[in-house]
This record gives sequence, structure tokens and C-alpha cells, in this order.
Amino acid sequence: MDDPVAWIIIIAFYAPLHFLLPVLVLFITGNEAEVLRRELIRHALIDAGVSMAAAFALVIYLVQQGDLSVAMFILLLSIAFPFIRIWRHRREITD
Repeated sequence: MDDPVAWIIIIAFYAPLHFLLPVLVLFITGNEAEVLRRELIRHALIDAGVSMAAAFALVIYLVQQGDLSVAMFILLLSIAFPFIRIWRHRREITD
């Protein structure tokens, strides 16, 4: 996994998926006011950026240790973190 091309491919597919999925969910399922939706999108993008940076730091460490399958599972699992705020917001609306 020392090949930079492999990392570029991972980033090229992972980053858009990581950022666009929460925004897409907010657009499709959202019935909030425009101002609230923009705030939720901004928070989802911030959450996605932070979780992606943390995931890549952990993944790089795990790949250096030789745990490639665990590293890829961490990348897959970190996609869910931006949805936590969306889910919590949806629960607050329904309560």
C-alpha cells in the first residue's frame, strides 16, 4: 500500500462519497426551513471533514502496521459519522 496511485484512487472515490451522501440525504428527506437546512448541511460537511481526516490518520497508521482489512473497515465505518447529527436532528423534530 505504499503506492501513491492506490491512495489517490481511495481518496478519489471515498471523499466524494463521504461528503455527498449526507448532503443528498438532507436534500431528499428534509422538510425543514431553508435556513435550518443550510445550517444542517454546513454541520454535516464539517462533521464529514473531521471524520474523514480522523479516519485517514487512523487508516494510514493501520496500513503501516499491516492491518489493511481493519483500515478499510474503518474507512467504511467512518462514513456513518456525519449521519449522527442528521439522525439526532430528525429525532428532535419528531419529539
